[in-house]
Amino acid sequence: MVVVIRRRNRGLLGLAAVVLLVAVYVAWVLVRPLPSIRASGSKITVQQSPGNLAWPGGGQAAVSVAGTNIFETHGQQTPVPIASTAKIITALVVLKQKPVALNDRGPVVTLTDRDVALYKTYAAKDGSVVPVQAGEKITEYQMLQAIMLPSANNMADSLAVWAYGSLPAYAKAADRFLADNNLRSTHIGSDASGLSPDTTSTAADLARLGKLAMANPVLAQIVGQSTAAGIPVAGTVKNVNFLLGNTGIIGVKTGNTDQAGGVFVGAAKVNVNNKPLTIVTAVAGAPSLFAAMKNSLLLIQSAQANFETVTIAKAGDEAGSYKIPWDGQITAVAAKGLDVETWRGSSVTANVKLQPIRSDAKAGQIVGGVTIPLLGTSSYRSVPVKLQESATRPSLKWRLLHPFN
Repeated sequence: MVVVIRRRNRGLLGLAAVVLLVAVYVAWVLVRPLPSIRASGSKITVQQSPGNLAWPGGGQAAVSVAGTNIFETHGQQTPVPIASTAKIITALVVLKQKPVALNDRGPVVTLTDRDVALYKTYAAKDGSVVPVQAGEKITEYQMLQAIMLPSANNMADSLAVWAYGSLPAYAKAADRFLADNNLRSTHIGSDASGLSPDTTSTAADLARLGKLAMANPVLAQIVGQSTAAGIPVAGTVKNVNFLLGNTGIIGVKTGNTDQAGGVFVGAAKVNVNNKPLTIVTAVAGAPSLFAAMKNSLLLIQSAQANFETVTIAKAGDEAGSYKIPWDGQITAVAAKGLDVETWRGSSVTANVKLQPIRSDAKAGQIVGGVTIPLLGTSSYRSVPVKLQESATRPSLKWRLLHPFN
C-alpha cells in the first residue's frame, strides 16, 4: 500500500512539472519582444524621354555639362586640325606654369625683336595678329586677352616661348598636360597658335578642354569679355566670338583655317533645379567658321532645352514593402511628390532607404525616404516615405509555434 502512494505522488509531480514548463514557455513567448521587421523590397521606377540634340549635318560634335557625367558625341571622332581653338591649350598650359590670380595681371613681360619677328611671320601668312614692338611691356593677363579675344597667333607663340623658353619645350609641356587630363586624341604641332594643321584633336577632346578652360577662373573671365582695352600698342581688341551673350553663351573660342575649316568651342549657362550649370559644346570640321558657329548655336540651344522635369514619385506611389511574418505585407509609399530636372535620355537612379519597423507600427509612420542627387551639385532632394497600413500583432497560436522568429 505504501508503494502505490509513492508512485502516485511521483506521477503528480511529473505532471506538475510539465504544466509548470508549459506555463513558463507560454509566459516567455508572450513577454518576449517581437523581432524588427525589415523591408522586403524597395523600388522607384523612373521613365524618361529620349534626348533631342540638334547635331550638325556633317563633321563632328560633342556636348558636355560641367560637373556632371553628361557627355555625348556625334560623328566620327577622328583627330582633325583645330585651328585657333588650340589656343585654349596654350592658355591652360601657360597658366599652369605661370599662374595668375583672379583680378591680378600677373608678371610683366618685355617683348623683344623675336616677338616682332613672330608678328611679321604670321602677318605674312595672313594670320590673326596684334601689333607689337621690341621693348613693349605687357602683362601675362593682357597677353592672354590678346590670344583669346582677337585670336592673335603671334601672341600665342610669344607667350608659350616666354613661359617655357622655346616652342619645342612648350610642346613637351602641353603633351604632358594632355596626358594628365586623359586628352589622348589631341596632338600638339609645331606652333602654339593652331595655325599649323599639325595641331589636331577631336570634338570630344575639345569639349573636355572647354570644360577645363571654364573651370579656370582667370580664363573663364577673359573668354567672357567682348572687348579688352589698354593692350599696349594694339589698344582695344575685340572678341571674335560673335555669339558671346547670345542665349546665355559665355565663351570660349573660335578657330578657322583652310585645313581645319570652321571650329568652335562654346560654353553657355543654363539653370537646372534652380542651380546654374555650364554646357560646353564643340563643333569641328565645319565648312566655315560661320557654319561652325551657326551649328554650335543650334546645338547649344537644343542642349539647354534637353533638360526636363521628371517625376521621381507622386504622393502615394509605392516605394517599398514589408513582409509581415504572421500576416502578409504592408506597403510603404511616398508621403509627398518628388520632381527633379534631369538630362533627357540619361539614367536616373533614385535611392530608397527604408528602416526596420516594429510590430506596433502605425499607418502614416515615417519609415524612410526617397533621395535623388541634383545635377552638377553635391546637393540632394528627398521626400519621406510612410506606411500605408498599420502592422498587426501576431496571434497567440503563431507566437507559440514560432518562438524564435
